[in-house]
Amino acid sequence: GSKRIHPKDFLELKIPLPPKEEQNSFIEHFKKLQEKHSQTLEELQTQSELIKKLRSSILSDAVSGKLVPQDPNDESAEVLLEKIKAEKEKLTKEGKIKKQKPLPPINEDEIPYELPDGWVWCRFGKVATISSNLVNPYSYEDYPHIAPNNIEKHRGKLLDFNTVKDDCVKSSNHLFYSNQILYSKVRPLLNKVIIVDFIGLCSADIYPIDSFIYNKYLKFLMLSDLFLEQVSSVENRVKMPKINQGELNNLLLSIPPLEEQKRIVKKVEKLMVTCDALELEVQNSKKETEKLMQSVLKEAFKA
Repeated sequence: GSKRIHPKDFLELKIPLPPKEEQNSFIEHFKKLQEKHSQTLEELQTQSELIKKLRSSILSDAVSGKLVPQDPNDESAEVLLEKIKAEKEKLTKEGKIKKQKPLPPINEDEIPYELPDGWVWCRFGKVATISSNLVNPYSYEDYPHIAPNNIEKHRGKLLDFNTVKDDCVKSSNHLFYSNQILYSKVRPLLNKVIIVDFIGLCSADIYPIDSFIYNKYLKFLMLSDLFLEQVSSVENRVKMPKINQGELNNLLLSIPPLEEQKRIVKKVEKLMVTCDALELEVQNSKKETEKLMQSVLKEAFKA
């Protein structure tokens, strides 16, 4: 069996200790190392924050017309909105989309900033449709299932997900289609928004959205501070952090000509890849620094 040690035996244990001066210099040396590395960790933390700010300033420039030059030959956003209006009317007549409630006109004092020529302010509901499509999950057991926790916050990225069956879905879910935008209406300040390229079911906490403008531009718009600040003012008025269809349809969007939307998306995607690479470097440095700290500590406490 295990042998118990009596407390007084502890007092007789011999522990090798270096001379006092050596102990002191070791402690000093250790403190210096610790300071150096925690400073490095702080710097890396600051770098992470800077990359985050960089991402949001890229999106702010993108949605205010400062990221790519305007081309006077592009067909204006005004014309694009007229085409969308006609297309929506046609789809409503055919019974493919529900008739939309009229949206309030935009007041001068609502407009956050001036847009370049050819751009236009409009409400979300003019260029997108929230397409609720509740179905019985038991008929779709092998389909992918997306809930808010499968979407990365603020980043527009899809995380790992299961099938409807694996997630044991019991209640009605929305059937969504390829190229739709999925947007989490709960805790909207986490800004969970993705574009899907497959068919599946999403929880009733998510809106499947049909975009009538370039869907990738709309996604970046929804990830931008312009969108988030409006969501935040809506959220402050309600007890339960959730955004309803009427509130979402009323939000203001800055719409460039279609050709410019495509140029903006190309540029944003390129810049975000650079941000991803920077972020990876910072994360790897963080891991290295922490590993070094661990080994310093290990060395320090070796007998």
